[in-house]
Amino acid sequence: MKAPIDSVPRFAAFLARHSAIIALALFAVVGVAVLDDYGVAIDEGTQRSNGIASFDYILGDADALPNGVDRFYGVAFELPLIAVERILRLDDSRSILLSRHIITHAFFLAGGFFAWLLAYRLFGSRLIALFAMLIFLLHPRLYAHSFFNTKDLPFLSMFIIALYLIHRAFRRDTVWAFALCGVGVGILANIRIMGVILIPAALGMLALDGFFAMKRGGVKHILTNTCVFSAMSVATLYAALPALWRDPLGIAEAAGLLAEHPHRGATLFRGEIVQHPNIPWDYIPTWILITTPPVALILAALGIGYLARICAADWRGALANTTARFGLLAAACLILPIVAVIALNSNTFNGWRHVYFLYAPTCVLAAFGLRGLAALPKPSLRVAAFALAAVGIAAIAVRMVSLHPLQSDYFSPLLNKSGIADRWDMDYWRVSYREALETLLKTRAGERVAIAATHRGEQWMVEYNMEIIPPDERRRLHVNPNFPSFRVISGDGGEDAVWTREIYGVPIVSLADVRAETESAFQDAYTAARASAPSASGGGFDVYADGGALTYINEDCGEEDARGRFSLFAFPVDQSDLPLPMRNAGLEYERLDFAFRNYGARMGGKCVIVRDLPDYALSHIETSQFAPDGSRLWSVQILLAGYRERYERALSRLSGEPAARSGFGIWLDGDTLTYVKENCDEADTRGRFFLSIFPADQSDLPQSARDAGREHESLNFDFDRYGGMLDGKCVIIRRLPDYGISRVETGQWLPGEGELWSAGVENLTQWREGAEAQRVVGD
Repeated sequence: MKAPIDSVPRFAAFLARHSAIIALALFAVVGVAVLDDYGVAIDEGTQRSNGIASFDYILGDADALPNGVDRFYGVAFELPLIAVERILRLDDSRSILLSRHIITHAFFLAGGFFAWLLAYRLFGSRLIALFAMLIFLLHPRLYAHSFFNTKDLPFLSMFIIALYLIHRAFRRDTVWAFALCGVGVGILANIRIMGVILIPAALGMLALDGFFAMKRGGVKHILTNTCVFSAMSVATLYAALPALWRDPLGIAEAAGLLAEHPHRGATLFRGEIVQHPNIPWDYIPTWILITTPPVALILAALGIGYLARICAADWRGALANTTARFGLLAAACLILPIVAVIALNSNTFNGWRHVYFLYAPTCVLAAFGLRGLAALPKPSLRVAAFALAAVGIAAIAVRMVSLHPLQSDYFSPLLNKSGIADRWDMDYWRVSYREALETLLKTRAGERVAIAATHRGEQWMVEYNMEIIPPDERRRLHVNPNFPSFRVISGDGGEDAVWTREIYGVPIVSLADVRAETESAFQDAYTAARASAPSASGGGFDVYADGGALTYINEDCGEEDARGRFSLFAFPVDQSDLPLPMRNAGLEYERLDFAFRNYGARMGGKCVIVRDLPDYALSHIETSQFAPDGSRLWSVQILLAGYRERYERALSRLSGEPAARSGFGIWLDGDTLTYVKENCDEADTRGRFFLSIFPADQSDLPQSARDAGREHESLNFDFDRYGGMLDGKCVIIRRLPDYGISRVETGQWLPGEGELWSAGVENLTQWREGAEAQRVVGD
């Protein structure tokens, strides 16, 4: 039997041999333990929507893809997240968000493993590889982002994986290795188009190999590797980006849109408010320096120095297929993008999150720095150097624990902490709002609480962070921008603050008790509305249209008056003012549904609702209240300044004699049907109007109509939505879809009475093309 002391070296050897697996297992355990501590980032909703759109497009919904810049955001990482969500049938926002967070973090840990693997393949040292992995994983900001940032962090993880695959391909020098490398680089470029920088990088190294091979008399396999790598990179990029399936040449537009992001805004930088895209030239370098742990920067700088010494000794050898050449590639991947961002004045914002991928080559260079330390001539110097590096890494871990769960606001200890709040942007994604909401729920146990953000523009950040709170607790919160009890404030909450979260002595988020302010706002809204006559009345509510808002007042208000939901249909004077999704859906109004608890309050027996209107000119408004079972309780129409102009303009365009049915005449004016009835009263506006559109080409039908086996698109409507009364006339204005139409059938019917009248319009395609006008023929 061996003495116990003999087992110590064996145990130490076991730890050394399996250090990476042990470290990753510990990181995984910690990750699961802290998973539910992090908030929800602003971009998570947009990223998920893009993933859903592409997923549905792949499954056959041809109209699912979004418009604009969003359609070019790669979904190679989002598609698996949506697949997991669908397979597990996750339907609550909390379970969906937690599944996304754990998968994103797991991919980050995978990136740490590939950092270890790459360093080990480069130098054959488990110690250097372990240090490289720890430097990768223990970046405080990146660690926090690895839970809630499903765009920038997967790109970072994939970047280190792609670097490993490039090294592996050149080390093995086989077609299959280059094919796999091409797949990895294609996925990288899909996640963010910036990933294409590794394509010319790899091709440049292949060109060098070709140059050296020419001297040896053979380049055939180099050309084969080049073709395979290029083809697999491009094919994978296209395969994982459905937006390019129907527009292959859109890749140029994608690169342009994403390089010059259309974001406009302002940020705090060195104590000054700078406007995007006009940022200082040193914006990115400065953010990298002040938010990256010093040990990583120092080791990367030593790595660059180590490579410079190798190149100075034998630059020709460094350009051959050697470890040094890969180090030069890493240095280029770090330095050239920074130079490009500065030279092109790229529109970067929110710190350096758009270039978080730069931390991958930084870790590679740090590994070269460690290799340089391992080459020091004296053992004592080597031990001291690695000990200092270990202390630096341990210091980061300690700082991360103290900042938890707001490591995303980490600043380098080398930065002067005084004046951080006045000099640098902090918590730009408002993930701290979750902690504020959970604190509010604890302090107001059992109560329903109305909350709001500092500004209406930040309201959705509160709503996002509500979504990850457990459902039973979430139901106790409701957002009410007009009449909140408490306000979530980014930064210092002032005298009304009842709770504040600080980092570096700087208030990050506060809770303010604003009940007194809300009561005053309630009285002001009530008094201002009552100073003028109501625009309409219904269901016990008087409705006032004043400026940019509607105010609803009920003098004798009970629980039943605030039930169900309210709807608001806003009709613009100019249809081009409508948001694009409404125009694409063929609507002529913007619909705003809301609950009383989100925009109203009840005090002293009175109910007051204040609902903002769209900021474009409106002709008229319809507003209604619906019971919980969906039945309409009441509905009123409010005519605004643009109302008469809209309908007078429609009437002035009409000419000719339409055929009429039950008093209605119908004209086709361009892409609009106009219905007119003289001497009109309320009885003529009841029931429903039906409108069936028969396309000249059946492929133009919406997918939903084709799936239902119909040959027409149904655009049935109520008079209140599209009609109005003007000087005793009833006028309806109804736009038609923009595809070729062969026939239209329309009419009016009443439940229980059936069809009141119907009419048809034939040969609309020729009519639109300027042929002789076809008369509307009554049925």
